[in-house]
Amino acid sequence: MLEYELNIGHALKVCRSAKRLSLGELAGRTELSTSYLSMIESGKREPTLSSIEKIASAMGVPTPILLFLAADTTELEGIDPETSRRLSAAALDVMRS
Repeated sequence: MLEYELNIGHALKVCRSAKRLSLGELAGRTELSTSYLSMIESGKREPTLSSIEKIASAMGVPTPILLFLAADTTELEGIDPETSRRLSAAALDVMRS
């Protein structure tokens, strides 16, 4: 069984910054506490899938894109180039909107 390490905190911070949301604003949109979101960003907490979905939805980012952004680049080596290109383009489009 393969194990992958996701950096949800980094992906959350990148998306939140791109969307120009404060932790407080995101907390209000997700009904998660500001301190909990801060701990996720700093790597002190691992969110549940339910929390990841709430966060992604509140930022207008599809959950798979948030997870893609959280993936370590070495974990993406097995993806064919076309899929990788499409995922990267989708991630950039989400960040721009």
